[in-house]
Amino acid sequence: FTFPENLRWLIDAMGVVASETFTATSAPIQYAAVKAFEFGPEIETYVAESRKVLKAIASYTYEALTGIGLKMPAPEGGFYLFPDFTEYRDQLKQKGIETSTQLCRKLLEETGVALLPGADFGQTDEELSARLSYVDFDGKSALDFVKMHGSISPQKVNDVAPRVVEACNAIKTWLK
Repeated sequence: FTFPENLRWLIDAMGVVASETFTATSAPIQYAAVKAFEFGPEIETYVAESRKVLKAIASYTYEALTGIGLKMPAPEGGFYLFPDFTEYRDQLKQKGIETSTQLCRKLLEETGVALLPGADFGQTDEELSARLSYVDFDGKSALDFVKMHGSISPQKVNDVAPRVVEACNAIKTWLK
């Protein structure tokens, strides 16, 4: 912190508060963690339904993007994909894009879709790869949908994750 010397008392007080805030997990979070680690029927149901949501959205996103020629490992869990835009290298070069950093910047500027460059994850910047997160959706609504319908078909992903579908469509259009 930067403070005038005559406010040293304030910086000391803020340091104490910050220390408690940032070095210790609050009691409500600790109680929630204990409950989660008990892994009773309620948690088992929540985890199973969450997996259904993430699997449906991951599969949709993977199919949409590999369907236009992007290469990437198939999703096996988590909430990220790592598309490779190499198939579009010549086309992207015409737009002045030769690195993953330029790719992500231009994609964000022109479509509003945010990806992180592969260079941020140990790839060379010249490799036209990026990390994509497909969790831009309302989790409660998605879980409610699964509770009501049992699963999410590819045709219904737009009902639970419209922004993810919009992002896939924006990438497709941008690459045309």
